Amino acid sequence: MGAQEGPAFRARAARTDGPALGRLLSLLVDGVSAEELEPQLESMQATSLIDPTTAAAVRSLNTRLWEAGRREGLLRVLYDTATDLTGIRDVEAVLKAIVRRTRSLIGSDIAYLSLNDYATGESYIRVTDGAATAQFRNIRMPLGEGVLGAVATGEAPAQSADYLRDDTKSHLESSDAAVAAEGVKAIMGVPLRVEGKVIGALLVADRRAHTFSSDDVALMESIGTHAAVALENARHFTEMADALARLDQAQRENLAHVRALEELASLDRRLMETLASTDSLPALLRLLGESMDSEVFVVSPTGQAMAGPVPGSDFGSPAALSAAETSAARTLPVPFTANGRDYTVMSAVAGDQHLASLVVAGHLTQERTAVLERSALVLSAALLFERTYQEAQYRLQLELIDELLNPRSENVEAVKRRAGRFGLAENLQLVVRVVGVSDDQRQRALAVLRRHTEGRPGITALHESHLCIIEPPTYGGEGPAARAISGRTAGGQAIVDALKRQRIEASVGSSEAVTGFPRLAAAHAEAHAVLGALQALGRHGEAADKAALGTAGMLLGAMESPFAAQLLAAQLGPLLDYDTRRGTGLVQTAWTFLEHDSSLAAAANALHIHVNTLRQRLARIDNILGEDWRRGGRSLDVHVALRLWRLQSAGVGGRTP
Repeated sequence: MGAQEGPAFRARAARTDGPALGRLLSLLVDGVSAEELEPQLESMQATSLIDPTTAAAVRSLNTRLWEAGRREGLLRVLYDTATDLTGIRDVEAVLKAIVRRTRSLIGSDIAYLSLNDYATGESYIRVTDGAATAQFRNIRMPLGEGVLGAVATGEAPAQSADYLRDDTKSHLESSDAAVAAEGVKAIMGVPLRVEGKVIGALLVADRRAHTFSSDDVALMESIGTHAAVALENARHFTEMADALARLDQAQRENLAHVRALEELASLDRRLMETLASTDSLPALLRLLGESMDSEVFVVSPTGQAMAGPVPGSDFGSPAALSAAETSAARTLPVPFTANGRDYTVMSAVAGDQHLASLVVAGHLTQERTAVLERSALVLSAALLFERTYQEAQYRLQLELIDELLNPRSENVEAVKRRAGRFGLAENLQLVVRVVGVSDDQRQRALAVLRRHTEGRPGITALHESHLCIIEPPTYGGEGPAARAISGRTAGGQAIVDALKRQRIEASVGSSEAVTGFPRLAAAHAEAHAVLGALQALGRHGEAADKAALGTAGMLLGAMESPFAAQLLAAQLGPLLDYDTRRGTGLVQTAWTFLEHDSSLAAAANALHIHVNTLRQRLARIDNILGEDWRRGGRSLDVHVALRLWRLQSAGVGGRTP
């Protein structure tokens, strides 16, 4: 204050009431607002306690005090903001904190932060606070365009009091539409710089038109400086944390890999041990069950169990078979679903041949997949060894069955020794079974029967274009006669059932039980004749011996006897002569009629003729043989003769031992 102003000030002070001045100073110290101060000044002037000059000086002083207090508060808030931002380590949290604090400090409707994408030459809004529309939150501006693009270039802060009406700023239709949808008018922003590089921009916007003050711009620049540093620190921290996490994950994976390799090495040793064992398949299943901690099955290429039970699982379904074929083609595990359960199959192959499949319940981890792949290789080797052994055994059976059914005196002792290897001896009762199947099914049926008879005394082989089995009878029932009959028929029926499960229709003829190798040739002829009788009589898919054939069985021993010719002449002579002279098939009609229990409908259907046609034929037979041929005891005699005729017509013959 100058020397000349002193007297004037003292003069004004002298004209001011002392208590009134004290009250004014007290109000200024308490931080009274301009709105609250003005009524006090007007009242004091009205009562001449102060003059207008003093009132003006008090207003000026109060304004300066308010600005100083506001600046001090902003600096304190700015310091707190910088402290908070530098303490946040998550990039997303830092971004949200920046826009939230900026909006609070400036008092704007919206605050938002953009990041620069130099690859596309754009700056895009990364995070907002207060924005209501998705269109505004997703603005992308070319660098240098509009307020956002201009600030993002890093040249200087920029603002627009009413952006949509501001012709000094460049505009894009898409961004203008977003600004209009949000209702934004005033926009101001500052660049974000880190180590000399502009990484984006920090902006505020209001939904009313106005110009932001220089203090607001300066405050925004201070916030932007702290925000850029905090954002960069958070990014570095996140990158470092990610790198440490990756390093830790890699270390865990390496340790797990080492453990997996150790487990695989141990597994390889144990797999080799199972390969050398006598029961390689069961041992392999036990080992895999322990290693996989799950159910494991070995199935054939057709889905049948080869080792261990397959409870409640359909591995012959199209889905399972398709997965096994895909695994065989690609030599990789393949998942599939059967009966609502998940499985993984790995096929064992040798060259281009699918030997079998390993099936594990559930889907597998990478480590378990490696175990399954190794196990499939061991299974392939085990099956090849087993196949080699079985083929050797089969060659022995093939030679032995030929020698047993075509005995030569010079080989008797050698044959006995070889037969003993398969549980056959001269002092044992043996049954010969001949299995009839279609030519295209013969090899598959042989494979099924070899599995069916595996581990039991006996031999199974192909003999003179048919399948032949020599084995002890399967006993059941009570008493010697019952045991013999049930043993022959039960064993043959078990073979029919085993083949039927593989969709192979077969008929089985069995001989009587005989003792002594020299009697096997006759037993074979008997079984062959029984099979021929079954086929001739149309009893396909059945198993029988002579006794089970009934009257046809009794006739087998008399096929070439004079009685057979006499029986045919006595019962069927006129009918046979009629068919020969006229070229008709009345004998066939009579046989079919009686075989179908004298049912017109069933016989007509079997002959593929109309019932009326059958009635006409039967009437003609009545005229030739007499009407009693299909009633009472005469019917039985004719029926027996017809069966004899049927057997002879089919070329069935043979002699009993």
